[in-house]
Parts: sequence; C-alpha cells; structure tokens
Amino acid sequence: MRKLKIFAILNVVMMSFFGCINYPIYDFDYHGKIVSLTTGWKERGNDIDIPESYTVKIGDYTDILSGTNNSIDHLFPSGKYIINVWNTANHITISDRLATADYTAGELGWFFTGKQEVTIEIDGEHSFTVFMQQHVRQLTFELEIADEVKYRLAGINATLSGVAGTLNMDDGTHSAPVIMALTFAEAPEDNKWKATVRLLGVTGNSQTLSLMMNFADDHSISYAFTWDLSSQFAFNEDKKTPLTLIARFDGTQIGME
Repeated sequence: MRKLKIFAILNVVMMSFFGCINYPIYDFDYHGKIVSLTTGWKERGNDIDIPESYTVKIGDYTDILSGTNNSIDHLFPSGKYIINVWNTANHITISDRLATADYTAGELGWFFTGKQEVTIEIDGEHSFTVFMQQHVRQLTFELEIADEVKYRLAGINATLSGVAGTLNMDDGTHSAPVIMALTFAEAPEDNKWKATVRLLGVTGNSQTLSLMMNFADDHSISYAFTWDLSSQFAFNEDKKTPLTLIARFDGTQIGME
C-alpha cells in the first residue's frame, strides 16, 4: 500500500513536470501602439473640403475616423503593416479594394485614398503620416458657336468613350471602360455651350468625344463630329487640377484649341 502511494505521488510530479514543458511561456508584451496617425490632404483641388470622415484599415483593425490626426485605440502585434485610408463618396462603391463609379446615378463625389507601409515594433509608440490622393477629376468641354449660327442651335447630344468605370485602390490601375453621356447646356453670357462632368479616370488607348449638333430652321439639319482626344488627354495625371477643353464651331466645322 505504501508503494502504491509513493508511485502515485511520483506520477503526479512527473505529469506536472512534463505538463509545464508542453505549455511554453509566452511574452505577452510584444505589441506596439499608433499614438498618432496623421492624414495629409494637401493634394486636393481648390474649394474641395476634407471629407467629414474616412475609413482606416491596418491589418485586422478597421475604423471610421475624422479630422486630420487621431490616436488609434488598438494594440498591434509587432510586424509590417499597410495602412489603407479611403473616404465614402457619392456614387462610388468599394469592394475588395476596387472602386466602381456609377455615372448614371449622378455626379461623383470627391474620392480620396492613401496607402503607407509601416513597421510596428515591440513596445513602440509610433507616429505615422498617410498622404491622401484625389481620384476624381473635373472635366469641362466648352464649345464656342459662331454668331451667324448660334441662334439656330437647338441642342447637342454628346458622348465620351474610354471613361474608366473602376479604379484599383492598391496599384492605381484604371479599367472597365464605359461610354458616358454628356449634357451640354447653353451659356449665353460666354457665347458657348458647356458640359461639365467628374470622372474616376480614363482607360484604354483611345478616348473619343462624339457630338451631334441639332439645328432648327427652315431646313432642320444635324452635324456629327468625333475627336480622338488621346494625344491631349493625360487625364489620370494631376487629378486635383480641373481640365477644360475648348473648341469652336464656325457653322460647318469644329476646331479644337
């Protein structure tokens, strides 16, 4: 009986000893903090406000923030991360880092993204800055009409091809070309007809503007014109700066300035 008790005690001791070996000791203090996350909004067009809020994603952490500087209330395991920032904009949807524009729904809102690779160290208190980039650009077509024919112009039907329907937020690639309808309206004070749109970008090797000018007089007539704008249409560069293209119709021909 005494031997059994000794064996039982030894067995418990052995189980306890090997049990400790099977459960390694962890260092739980291996996280870092982001005490300051600044978003830089310098690269945006004049009179365009900083969005009221925006989404920040860092690894598994996602939150909606506002203002230009925030402290992130989260502990991050040490390692390398990509900070992704973007805002919600009218008629632009985000899915799997792909932004898709719905031009038929109305005028696009101003859309920005930012991306920064960072390293978070153990026990570190980090300050990072993410610079935001504007991804929607305003485009205006101005068509000056010669005096002798402007009173007969009843309307303009127009389309622009090669408009980008999507933007890859990770690498900035524009894709999914669409044909967009343009609405020209008369601006009597400038002796012009104008159309203004906001585009996510352009894509493909060709962007073509097509116009059908409808005249009303004793003999109603329409003129159809097309331009390949590719050579003068570096639209995806410097999106914070509005782009204006000007042309003149002399009664029979249109010339682009």
